[in-house]
Amino acid sequence: MQTNTRFRTVFPVGLLLEKKACLVVGSGKTALHKVKLLLEAQAHVTVVGPEADEEIVRLAENKVIHYSPRKFVDSDVEGVFLVIAATNDNSVNRHVREYCDARHVLCGLTDRNWISGDFITPAIFRKDALTVSVSSGGQSCRRSRLVKNNLARHVEMMETADLIVVGTSHHQLPIQRREPFHLLGKRMDQTGQMMMQVWGIHEFMLLNTCNRVELVGIVARETNVEALLKRIMAFFHLKEEEYYVKRGFEAFDHLAIVCAGLLSQSPGENHIVAQVKEALDYATQRGWSGSMMQGWVGSALHVSKDIRRVTGPLLQNREIEDLCVDYLKTECKELNHKRIMVLGTGMVGNGLIHRLLGMGHACEWCYHVNKPELQESWKKHVAISTFNDLPTQLPKVDVIICTAASPGYILHKGHAPFLAQDKEILIIDLALPRNVEPALDNLTPALKVVDLDGLKRWYHHEILDMAKVFELSKQLVVEHRDLYEKIIQDFQSKPVDA
Repeated sequence: MQTNTRFRTVFPVGLLLEKKACLVVGSGKTALHKVKLLLEAQAHVTVVGPEADEEIVRLAENKVIHYSPRKFVDSDVEGVFLVIAATNDNSVNRHVREYCDARHVLCGLTDRNWISGDFITPAIFRKDALTVSVSSGGQSCRRSRLVKNNLARHVEMMETADLIVVGTSHHQLPIQRREPFHLLGKRMDQTGQMMMQVWGIHEFMLLNTCNRVELVGIVARETNVEALLKRIMAFFHLKEEEYYVKRGFEAFDHLAIVCAGLLSQSPGENHIVAQVKEALDYATQRGWSGSMMQGWVGSALHVSKDIRRVTGPLLQNREIEDLCVDYLKTECKELNHKRIMVLGTGMVGNGLIHRLLGMGHACEWCYHVNKPELQESWKKHVAISTFNDLPTQLPKVDVIICTAASPGYILHKGHAPFLAQDKEILIIDLALPRNVEPALDNLTPALKVVDLDGLKRWYHHEILDMAKVFELSKQLVVEHRDLYEKIIQDFQSKPVDA
């Protein structure tokens, strides 16, 4: 395998040249470029060369640099910290380098002999106190410039970075229309990969719960990325009132209220906190999210605690499991004599089993992949089965509660013959995407299927004055506006002590 003899692995270092004497040998265009770099570092610059570029002459006339209109002499190196040989004569540059080497003075060359020097000047750009340099080790100056220019545009966009939320929820779309937009399995990763290609979006996470799907991200303020984001999220054919786009402080306000559970199916529920944290962790693992999103989510969770503290007394603070159990108590006559099956062993399924056992109910717990570990006190009251056992277990139950995370229907019209025909059967579908095929609901008059929207409608009459709750919440978020301002300031470049 051939090796590139012109390539050198460099040690990146930032030289502190303020008030240090630096010499540029040569006075043409190349020398001028190096002079400007040294002046940016606040060095004391001397230029030696017989015929100077007009700008070098102007700099000397304005006493910004010292210029000697003559050829280089060895004594020019005396008392100098750093030398750049930038003439158009290779032999002169080589002599300068040899003389500096003998006197242990740092020397860099701008011609093909650069490889024999002590340093090279990378492609750089500066933004306030931020300096970014890019080096290809001598392989490709053009490549370094391209990377530098791309990074410069990125930094410029960072200076105007702001928050954005693009999403839809049960407040905008009913479950039948919202279901296709939810991100499960490969679709989540595919959506994230497409987002990563959008110029102007710095970091993001995808929040996918039973009642909402959202892109929560940090984007450049000036870029018009909304159209692309709506297309990637498949919202482009929705009406304006069927999705939302929130930017800046409005996005900060929105995420804080989401984390407080006030926009959930059961206002005030706590599961959303774990769901937001899981979404952020997943985004971090995939490389979609970093410190910027972590700062925003951390602030939102902080504010949400205050919102819960103030609004908690106005709400019943029930999880979706509590709402489901309340519905059973109200709608199921002789509930104590009903046999109940729970499909799914996740957070909601586990919570339901816990609550039903607390009521003295025996249960059938059905799983697909993750077999639940039963507490010792549960073993006499919980029968474990798998989805493969549904044909034999369905005839035995009166109530089925579905909580499984599945991209397809678990109960469909093919299961209708296995349901008891001589008694009323209630199916409550708490999953999204739904676990129950809608067509199953119409196959027999003795069967009733209630989904999340139906549960919400039933619960609606019990909800207190949510307008008052939201008014208090928004007041609290405004009181924490300093957290939003700090997030935005952290996106800006600021002086950093070494």
